[in-house]
Amino acid sequence: MIGWLLDTNVVAELANPHGTVRVHAWAAAQDERRLYLSILTLGEYEKGLHNLPEDSPIRPRIEGALAALEARFAGRLLPVNDAVVRRWGAISGAVKRATGQTPPVIDTMLAAIALEHDMYLATRNIRDVQHSDAALFNPWTDDPASCRLRKTARTGIGARRPR
Repeated sequence: MIGWLLDTNVVAELANPHGTVRVHAWAAAQDERRLYLSILTLGEYEKGLHNLPEDSPIRPRIEGALAALEARFAGRLLPVNDAVVRRWGAISGAVKRATGQTPPVIDTMLAAIALEHDMYLATRNIRDVQHSDAALFNPWTDDPASCRLRKTARTGIGARRPR
C-alpha cells in the first residue's frame, strides 16, 4: 500500500480540536505526503454547506475550512474516473449478491478509489465496506503497526509508469 485515503469521518475527526486522541496521534505519525482525499469528501462537505440556510452564521467558517482543505490536499485529491466507477459497480453488485443488501454508494466509491490507487481506506465505517476487498484501517481502534506502507513507483496520482 502506498498511502491512506481518508474517509470524510476521519477528516471531520481531525478537524475537531477535541477529537479522539488516538485518531489525532495516528494522523500526526503519518507522512503528510501519503495522506489523500477523494473528491467525494469535498462533495460531502459541499452537501453539508449547501444544506445550511444562506444566512447561517457558521456558513463562512465552513466555506473557509473547505477551501483550506482543498488547498492542503492539492495534488493529493483523487478523482472519480472510469476505472473507479467500474470497480464501484463490481463491488456494489458483488456485495448485494453476497449480502442481499445494497451497500452505501459513497463508502463503496471510496473503497473503489482506494483499490484503484493501492491505498488503505482509513475509515470508521468498516461495516459498510468490509466486503469490498479494500485494505481497511480504522484509526479509532486498529493498530497502525499492522499496516505496511511501501514506496510507490508511480510518478503522480494514478500514474503507472516506473520512474
